[in-house]
Amino acid sequence: MKKLLVIMLFVSLFASFLAAKSQIKFTQTTIDFGEVDSGGEVNVKFDFENAGDSVLIIKNVSTTCGCTTTQLEKLEYQPGEKGSIPVKFNSKGYSGKTSKTITVSSNDEAIPYARLEITGKVNLTEFSEMEMTPDQLDFGKVNLGKTYTKKVTIKNPGTLDLEIIEMTHGPEINMGFPDKKIRPGSEVPLEIAFKPMQEGNFTTFLKIRTNAYRQRLMIVRISAEIAR
Repeated sequence: MKKLLVIMLFVSLFASFLAAKSQIKFTQTTIDFGEVDSGGEVNVKFDFENAGDSVLIIKNVSTTCGCTTTQLEKLEYQPGEKGSIPVKFNSKGYSGKTSKTITVSSNDEAIPYARLEITGKVNLTEFSEMEMTPDQLDFGKVNLGKTYTKKVTIKNPGTLDLEIIEMTHGPEINMGFPDKKIRPGSEVPLEIAFKPMQEGNFTTFLKIRTNAYRQRLMIVRISAEIAR
């Protein structure tokens, strides 16, 4: 009888051991940080609790680009014990609505990989921009051997210096290179000289590469009808 009781007790304890599980339960899995100016830093934390009846072990915390997590105080949490996952987001280089994902892996058998998310809006406050008018030049009817000129205007409506990195064009085009840097709120005229080299309908493109935030390459279409 005693042996039977010992066996039953052992089986009961073993069954209880098998039934014991850890469970990671977050207070919230999504945090909206609101708005932040580009370059600003956002710090949030995801609170959790071990809602199971066995030790919870945090194995790894990984983040998408732009986010980092600091070292956790500990990796093991007893049943009922609480903790938090601190997350830092550097908004430099971002603009508009932003979403970042954090993945927490643990020994929770039901949710071995818990997905967390931070969302918000990044306001772009420091940037260079380029506006060019017109973006097409039609020289109309022209004659071989003569030089014709037209102007375009390059404007920087941004808040940082606009840098003109490179200009490429065909041999029929010549120009005085403008200031390599255009200050915020300023504009510069660009004179384009066109010397026809072959008879017939003509089309070419002037390409201007800059450090503008939204559109780094601007293209001016140049056309003409060339006669002798």
